[in-house]
Amino acid sequence: MRVYTNTQLVESRAKWGKRIAPLTLAFLVGGLITNFLSINNPEYFRLTLILLFIGFISAIFSSNLVNNWVREPRSDQVLAQILKKFGNDYLLFNYTTPTRHVLLAPDAVHVITIKKHDGDITVNGRKVSRKFHWKRLIRFFGDEGLGVPVSEAEGNADKIKKFLSKSMNEADLPPIKPLLFFTNKEVKLTVIDPAVPVVQPNEIKTYLRDQAKQRGISAEQRKQLSEILAGDAKAE
Repeated sequence: MRVYTNTQLVESRAKWGKRIAPLTLAFLVGGLITNFLSINNPEYFRLTLILLFIGFISAIFSSNLVNNWVREPRSDQVLAQILKKFGNDYLLFNYTTPTRHVLLAPDAVHVITIKKHDGDITVNGRKVSRKFHWKRLIRFFGDEGLGVPVSEAEGNADKIKKFLSKSMNEADLPPIKPLLFFTNKEVKLTVIDPAVPVVQPNEIKTYLRDQAKQRGISAEQRKQLSEILAGDAKAE
């Protein structure tokens, strides 16, 4: 499998994550100090609220950057590692399109939406729920919300369709399939009649190989698609 990754974007986001993290700590520590000072000096109370508010917002933003761009393995590295033994008829594109991960396979363009969450998660039709666990309170800032994964996966597939439509005729567009991928090995996933395909690390290769039995992309389409999806990125 060949992998194309927008390394400039990865490096840029990682730098921002490393820069914002110490600023976040400074705001929060500053807020605690002014809070103590406000006991005898009430005029510091407003400054305390401002510092803690900025620190709180900064912590959320910083956590998102660190989790997605600094802490390894990143999502792109997880995908590359799991799919590394696939042949060169599979091309993985990371951060080169309006969505983060796109796999050009023999049968279709698979738009992969990754979720890193652990715990007990149930996918029932369009509904995705996660059982509460007290550990999530401890890592409040580091635990991203689950969101609406099915709608997100479908939305990502639509983004790729619109992206490709700018460079290809409607009749030449390949099959575009959403794929919801839970990458955490500690997730306990229950899937009931999902609205989009849902896989775990031990299932994704089997799923993709089964899909590839129905080849839906010609050699000419493949060449054109790879050029569009890669952008300026080079194969690793």
